[in-house]
Amino acid sequence: MTLANFKNAHKWLIIPLVIALMGFSRGYFFRLTEATWHQHMHGLSAILWYVMMIVQPYLITRGNVKKHRYYGILSLFLAGGVTFSAITIIPLNLKAAVDLELNPIISADFLYGVSFTDLVTIIGFGVSVLMAIIKVNKLEDHAMWMISSVFWSLMPALGRLAVIPTILIFGFPPPYDFIDVLFVSTLIYIVPIVIICWRLKRWHPALIIVGIANLLYLFIRPIGRSDLWRSIADELFKY
Repeated sequence: MTLANFKNAHKWLIIPLVIALMGFSRGYFFRLTEATWHQHMHGLSAILWYVMMIVQPYLITRGNVKKHRYYGILSLFLAGGVTFSAITIIPLNLKAAVDLELNPIISADFLYGVSFTDLVTIIGFGVSVLMAIIKVNKLEDHAMWMISSVFWSLMPALGRLAVIPTILIFGFPPPYDFIDVLFVSTLIYIVPIVIICWRLKRWHPALIIVGIANLLYLFIRPIGRSDLWRSIADELFKY
């Protein structure tokens, strides 16, 4: 595989950025004055990471190797910011589960369930970035591990985005909750991974791992109701 195979990668990677911006618009961008510093740090670092994922393939496929390497170093700091800030959000979600008022969409089961998937996502994101560094001299592997980092962080945004059209269609309060929306979003999420593997004619480990791991979103409800996980989560992320 050569650089020519990735010449349009930056165009496709604009889609996850748009999903992230739209998905977090109601919960973050439209409420900037209400957001905590944890949310600001996570929002800023995550958006900059998405932008970097667009810029980097564009630079390297246009022969700007020096700039690609320079921004690659900056990307490592961004990756650290995304990881650290994401961890600080989990205790806020668990506190929200305790203080939760009656809500037709968000339940304590959801907040505890996503605390588990968020933890898996954070670990997966970090491993993908680390593997991309290790495979820096192997073009395809380096590129696919970096691209998979986008998929690790895509589901939270996609799920939030999916709530908007479903509310417009079914009204509010809807005949479903956020867990149901995530279930459907997960099935949609798997489609581009399958398409990429099909187009590459190879089931790359980076994409297989992120695809399988995100199937956990199909089990948010039983995970969130698990007394064992709730006790572990309360101990790991005391608030």
